[in-house]
Amino acid sequence: MSVSRPLDSACQEKPPTLLREAARLYAAAEYFVCHEVLEELWRGTEGPLRELYRGLIQIVVGLYHVQRGNLVGGRQVLARGLARVAEYPSPCVGIDLERLRRGAEAYLRWIEAGAVGTPPEPPPWCWVG
Repeated sequence: MSVSRPLDSACQEKPPTLLREAARLYAAAEYFVCHEVLEELWRGTEGPLRELYRGLIQIVVGLYHVQRGNLVGGRQVLARGLARVAEYPSPCVGIDLERLRRGAEAYLRWIEAGAVGTPPEPPPWCWVG
């Protein structure tokens, strides 16, 4: 991906408070509340980070669906979120998106293989710097 100046600049920004709160909820596997916090952030965002936040929402909603036993819905939403997040450089707003993408891809493969056996760890939400 060729990074535009506005995106490059936006990705260098400090993580907003709502994003940090969402990460805390994500780490606690509180996916439903996490998605609500991310939606609040997404609604209040314009510019190049808006679709990143939308992708994070979709990843979280996908995990929530799987947590509740809805593998079909989880796979669909997780795949959409992964595609959106793939459009951003890593790191972006302090998130190691490369690790998140790799984890989401592994989780998606597990779902697509029938969710047999022990599930992989949820995609890691790691901060850099």
